[in-house]
Amino acid sequence: MLVNSLTFIAFFFYALASSHVVTRLFHKDGPNKKLTLLLSTVAILSHMALLVNLVFTEVGQDLSLVNISLLICWIIVVSITTVSLRFPATLLLPVVYGFAAILLIVSLFLPHHIILKSININIALVSHISLSFLAYCILIIATLYAIQFYFINKRLKQKDLSIAYSHLPPLMVVERQLYQLVTVGTSLLTIALATGFIFLEDMFSHDFIHKTVLSMLAWCCFIAVTGGHKYRGWRGKSSILTIMFAAFMLTMAYFGSRFVKEVLLYQF
Repeated sequence: MLVNSLTFIAFFFYALASSHVVTRLFHKDGPNKKLTLLLSTVAILSHMALLVNLVFTEVGQDLSLVNISLLICWIIVVSITTVSLRFPATLLLPVVYGFAAILLIVSLFLPHHIILKSININIALVSHISLSFLAYCILIIATLYAIQFYFINKRLKQKDLSIAYSHLPPLMVVERQLYQLVTVGTSLLTIALATGFIFLEDMFSHDFIHKTVLSMLAWCCFIAVTGGHKYRGWRGKSSILTIMFAAFMLTMAYFGSRFVKEVLLYQF
């Protein structure tokens, strides 16, 4: 009952925050920052309380795909909300709030299962997982910035005058933040992969080879975008599509097999 209540509370306030920003996006005064922050804060705190109740149970830590997805979603929401307090992120807020609301409702219908009764601390493994986790979150946020960049750039090329009166951030600001995030995320992903190859012996085992190959493919794409932008001035549609493709490959690497096993086959 508590889990359902927290889920619906978080969903309701995420939906309210998203609706408020969307309906005021092209208004001359823009979204009310205080109201947006208030609604999102209630949603974030409810989301956090939900995670505590879902992950930490009496019989162990529930690290199912659903809970990990909710955790990553929460980190991204908190990050974008925090960034919005200092930098313009008007277009990103309804996207992350809306996605969080949908994921919360979907989580009610997906299987949960206790897969860890205790956590064995292995410094190498914990470092690899933590770096991978952090790199993924940053690169997904970068992908959201890439989508925002593409949207604003397209509207400008179409000479859409409404964008001049919107509260969307300047294109150059979005571009600068985008490539800063890609650079940081790619650096962390590089270190994460390096720690995996150095300290883990099963990177190319039957159970993990698809994760390794897809992660390496995503890494190559991110390296190409980072290097191309820095040394050759690459930007625009091709770079955006490459970032989106790399983010998709990374998502498949991290969650693809677990989705099939846990959600489709109910195997834990």
